[in-house]
Amino acid sequence: MDKRVKYLILAIVFIANLIYQINYNFSLWNIFKSSLLVIILFYQFANVGQNKVSKFLVYVMIVVCIIEAYNGLKSNDWFKTYASLGFMSLMLWVCLEPTLIILTRFFLEHGHYSIALKFANSCIFMFKKKSYILALKGNILNLLNRFDEALVCLEESHELGYDDPFVYYNLGYCLMRLKDWEKACHYLKLASDIKPDEFAYAYTLSEILIGLGEYDEALYYTSRALKSNEKNELLNEQLEKIKYLSD
Repeated sequence: MDKRVKYLILAIVFIANLIYQINYNFSLWNIFKSSLLVIILFYQFANVGQNKVSKFLVYVMIVVCIIEAYNGLKSNDWFKTYASLGFMSLMLWVCLEPTLIILTRFFLEHGHYSIALKFANSCIFMFKKKSYILALKGNILNLLNRFDEALVCLEESHELGYDDPFVYYNLGYCLMRLKDWEKACHYLKLASDIKPDEFAYAYTLSEILIGLGEYDEALYYTSRALKSNEKNELLNEQLEKIKYLSD
């Protein structure tokens, strides 16, 4: 089904829900809850892909469930309490995968690689192997110098269709550390061609090309990256190094 048709269905259900709630004189709180539920269920079952808004709405729904459970306890309405807690558990499960990914990235960015690896493994264990989390795990293993394991994860991520410079760069870096120069060059060129202004891709690639004596190619990739990173000292030093060696 076309995505536009799915959003049209969402709009119809959303409006129908509002008409129903208004006709039966429900409170604004009930209208808010039911509308939120309609949107969340749409994102879960229409297969349009979750975005930041849908993830945020799930977290909002968890807060709503906590409020409803509290109101149920105050009024001794045990059905309402247990229903709210049950639905909250469902919402927690829905947002568990993105939460694990956020935690993985957080600890990775702050240099806690072993903790990040545990969250990545938990995500893979609970939600099966997905290309993005495998690429993230491969990046972590690279940083832990576990290159053989990293290569397995990154190649599997690539086979699952993760066509992104992030996975190509990590594959290139991993293969470079395993001294498979030709394959490393291949993947680093792919990464650099997709994001020519990313200096890390160009610098790592030029290091290998210099080692292989391919000065013209090293000069090309370094010069191209310098167009967007004119003040980058590493790239400028690399450019001078290539010119010196190629003379």
